[in-house]
Amino acid sequence: MSSRAKGPRIAAIVALLAVAAYVAVTLIIVLPSSPMRPAVVSAASPYFSQKWNVFAPNIMKTNSELVIQAQWRDDGQLVKSDWVSITAIEQNSVAGSAMPSRIQKSSWNAVNAYNKRYVALTEAQRNVVRDTFIERHDGGYRAKQAEPLVSQLTEMGQNRAAVVQFLRYDYMLKESATTFATAHFDKPIERVRWKLQRERPNDFEHRFDDEAQFDPYVVVFGWRHADDLIDPETIAVYDDVLARYGDSR
Repeated sequence: MSSRAKGPRIAAIVALLAVAAYVAVTLIIVLPSSPMRPAVVSAASPYFSQKWNVFAPNIMKTNSELVIQAQWRDDGQLVKSDWVSITAIEQNSVAGSAMPSRIQKSSWNAVNAYNKRYVALTEAQRNVVRDTFIERHDGGYRAKQAEPLVSQLTEMGQNRAAVVQFLRYDYMLKESATTFATAHFDKPIERVRWKLQRERPNDFEHRFDDEAQFDPYVVVFGWRHADDLIDPETIAVYDDVLARYGDSR
């Protein structure tokens, strides 16, 4: 056989061997039950490894959730609801959709924005804002007043801007939670509170590990007094969403 004829044949054999080796290594890496996997992964990781965000550079790394609880009066006695996940109901509305509505990220965005302001506070300030923002007044109850609360928190950290930013978002979250609870429980809500829950799946390299790589993040905030004027049109929108995707009444 001439050298000219041998060249293409040798090149084809080398290419087939390279492809076969690549396929074999790939199969060993993706099969969790393979006894050879740890050794192969260690040797081939610099050449074969990839991240979860290989095709989506800004992929979300955590599952964030806003969960609320409410209280209302029944024959003068406070009744406490179960915890209800607003995020889970919102995400039910877009399940299986290739082009989902932005509603699925409403509470997710709120959780992350609120938490960002929360962690910007000092540890002493965070202890205070996790407490109840309700005080006695004229034989009843009312929300803690803004200016005394700002002064109290600022004295703990001399960071008035961060305190004001947090309290503004806290107020807006209280309004949103009150409106949702009014629609969901169909009761005149007196108090609401919420907790932030975040779970991060294992990194790609640890996707087959039975043990969770990251601990869940849960922060529970105290009761807020619901003194808002409830807009009937807004309630109607919430009623429609709950009726279609998550109302458990």
